[in-house]
This record gives sequence, C-alpha cells and structure tokens, in this order.
Amino acid sequence: MPINRDDKDLPLRDDIRLLGRLLGDAVREQEGAATFELVEQTRKAAIRFAREGRAEDRVRLHDLLDQLPPATMLSVVRAFAYFLQLSNIAEDTHRARRRRAH
Repeated sequence: MPINRDDKDLPLRDDIRLLGRLLGDAVREQEGAATFELVEQTRKAAIRFAREGRAEDRVRLHDLLDQLPPATMLSVVRAFAYFLQLSNIAEDTHRARRRRAH
C-alpha cells in the first residue's frame, strides 16, 4: 500500500514501527534469537493470513505453533500481548497529539 507522506496517521505508524523494533530487540535479548525468529515468522504468517486469507498461511501458523513447548508458547504469546499493549499506548498518544494539533 503506497504511503501518502501527508497522511495524518503517519506519525502513528512510525511510533508503532519504533515500538515494534524495540520490543523485538528486547525479545531477542531476553528470550534469544530463536524465539525472536519464531515470533517474526508467526507475525508475518498472521499478517499474510489476515490480509489474504490463504489456506497455506493458516497451515503455516498451525505448523509454527501447534507443537511448541509451553514455555516457548508463553514467550510468543507475551510478545504479541506486549505489542498490542504498546500499539494501544501509541494510539492513545496519537489521539492526544491530533487533539493538540486541532
């Protein structure tokens, strides 16, 4: 999707990208490179499935997650939960930023 540089939500997307990178760095540091790669593969497959709804992406998600040990699954779930929380904080901050601009 092309990005319009005048888009009012561009700062929000930038904030979410930054927070995602910082979270990725923390996951890599605290949980290891293998867990980081698993989270990234899961994220990419989930995005493709959400956008395109292809059966092979759903199968990929199942293949990635079905046989994980509980400790690894907990790390993956936490990473996604933290990202959602950070995204919500970024959205709240963006709304306040937009209110101040008006």
